[in-house]
Amino acid sequence: MFFLNLTAGEFLTLLSALSGLIAALYLLDRTRRKKLVSTLRFWTPALAADQQRSRKRMREPWSLVLQLLSLLLLLLAIAQLQLGNRNLRGRDHVLLLDTSAWSGESTRDATVLDREKRIAQQYLAGLPLRDRVMVVRVDALATPATSFTSDRTRLSNALNEATPGFSALNIEQALSLARQAQSWSGGRPGEVVYIGPGFIQDDAAPETLPNLRTVLVPTDPENCGIRAIGVKRGDEDPNSWQATVTLKNYGFQPHTVTLKTQFAGTRFAPRVFLLKPGQETGAEYNFVTNTAGQLVAAIEPADALAADDRAALELPRNGSLRVAAYTNRPEVLRPLLEANHRLSVKFFTSAQYVAKPAADVMLLDQFAPPAPPEIASLWIEPPKTGAPLPVKSVEKDALIKTWNSDTALATGLHAKEAPLPVAEVFQTFEKDIPVGSVSEGPVVVARPSSRSGPKMAVIGFDPLNGQLRFEVTTPLLFANLLHWLSPEAFRALDVTAGRPGAATVSLDASERVDRIHITYGDGSPVPFTVRNRSLQLFASRPGIVRVFSDERERVLSLTLPDLAERKWNPPANSASGLPPSARFTASSTDIWQFLAVLAGAILLVEWTVFGHRRRHSPSFQNRAPQQAAAAPQLVSR
Repeated sequence: MFFLNLTAGEFLTLLSALSGLIAALYLLDRTRRKKLVSTLRFWTPALAADQQRSRKRMREPWSLVLQLLSLLLLLLAIAQLQLGNRNLRGRDHVLLLDTSAWSGESTRDATVLDREKRIAQQYLAGLPLRDRVMVVRVDALATPATSFTSDRTRLSNALNEATPGFSALNIEQALSLARQAQSWSGGRPGEVVYIGPGFIQDDAAPETLPNLRTVLVPTDPENCGIRAIGVKRGDEDPNSWQATVTLKNYGFQPHTVTLKTQFAGTRFAPRVFLLKPGQETGAEYNFVTNTAGQLVAAIEPADALAADDRAALELPRNGSLRVAAYTNRPEVLRPLLEANHRLSVKFFTSAQYVAKPAADVMLLDQFAPPAPPEIASLWIEPPKTGAPLPVKSVEKDALIKTWNSDTALATGLHAKEAPLPVAEVFQTFEKDIPVGSVSEGPVVVARPSSRSGPKMAVIGFDPLNGQLRFEVTTPLLFANLLHWLSPEAFRALDVTAGRPGAATVSLDASERVDRIHITYGDGSPVPFTVRNRSLQLFASRPGIVRVFSDERERVLSLTLPDLAERKWNPPANSASGLPPSARFTASSTDIWQFLAVLAGAILLVEWTVFGHRRRHSPSFQNRAPQQAAAAPQLVSR
């Protein structure tokens, strides 16, 4: 017999204090009574005699005994008196169910995860009903599926809802969570039970728990699969692609596999590989296409783990920038615009102008259109009366003094004192970006998109006239402005099929860290860090992750399983396998409900017997009822 909520000292202290208070109130209530008298003549002698009789004996002592007994029972209920041995009371267990990538492997009768669920149900069936269990699904993250509960239906539902994941097991994090959960539960710690195949990714030594139990589920490690697919655009032709499919043998025996690859329905020749134990090899493909499509790679024969036998990537259309050039001198602009293989340029006369052509960017050369553009636009020396920005002045023989190096628009532009035969100086407003300026003001201005219109860049001089035609500044200025107007077309695109969890991406020397942002396919952000030009991110769930920078876009299709390759060796002092049923003896009995009901019943009996008597039995009866009726009644205490 022991207390669950209070110690013996706390119980006795509360019992003594409350018993003394009840006894004091009981005696005080019975020494001061209401009395009805007809006259004050005999008041003093009668009162003295009554007090003397009260001191000689206690009225209704059984009422006090019943009240103290009910108080004792209520305190025992609050303290949760337990019948039995303290060591046999209910405990709090943590059940770690492995949902890593290996749990999806198929066996002859079921998957590894299905076998884990059956073992977990057997473990729950052997526990005393008073024991509480927390179910935690563990892979790269430890995710609690329930709180500590003794509801076996709720625990069974949590087990049945578990599905195989894509990431490798982080056993260190799982054991740490289990230890913290037991320390915060407030109950008596039970076992930490791990059920799974026991493959872990890293070599970190997990903490040792004295109450650890492991139930390892055997698997077939003879698995070959696709580890990754990497695709990037060619450097010379925007329609060319370079793909690499990486295969790996995770088993201990050599295996021969056939790799079949296709893009948008076009099949490549199958390739056969003999993979030695633990070997990783890559197959390279080069193909040309100007359409979007799906690149699919699959290996045969199929094995027990089908999740890594096939992988697919969605490739976008070619990355050329469509430019509609409205000019009356196409022979002058053609060498500049067609030199860049990322530009797809169509020339039109000014009379053929439309506000929204089938292009990404329009170029307006030395004319003002009748209607403002509805797409991004680049203006070259617009007329003063129809310029998109107010022209403050027109300067002759001006010199470019500064380039705005704080923006990417002026990247590589260092030439100063460049002569301009004629230059328009623009008036700028809030959010306008001056790119190049003369002494009188800006002559190259960029305006971001807003409610009033799309992006726009204006050059207040003719860069193809005079000495500027032979300067390196001219093609760089055009490239920077077009890149700013439509950055998507100029980004180098890398598409990769990989595994969820931790991922590392190498950055180019030209990529600025402050201009990198990473999102899932639905737009939600992905946290990341950068160290030594290496970007590190963690994707907690399978999906498409996009890494954006000024010069490059990387698409990570994290849908392949991350198969751990190292077998976990549990500590030597940990238990293994399911415990024998004889180990689960009867636990202590909780009787607080019975004590609370008994205390309430005693209070009801005390009130029924003695409360009724106190209300209808006066302590002093009037011996002269006629006189009392004729005289005024005095009430005193």
